[in-house]
Amino acid sequence: MMKIRMSRAYAAYKKGEVVELPEQQAESLIAWEYATRASDADQPLLDMPKRKRRVQDDPRVERAQSEPDAEWRAK
Repeated sequence: MMKIRMSRAYAAYKKGEVVELPEQQAESLIAWEYATRASDADQPLLDMPKRKRRVQDDPRVERAQSEPDAEWRAK
């Protein structure tokens, strides 16, 4: 048995997941670059998702007027 860390999703395994598989199957996944060898000193099982930047926090986005123009309302 060999511990490997999945570098991308494959079948029931998620990216970043550490799984223990028979050596032949593990070597096959490593050869196809679906996984890398895992050691006990590796990082946690699943990486924390990166925080997405909210539109409100982005200085490049201009805020719309809160009230529409009076001309638009009259139509």
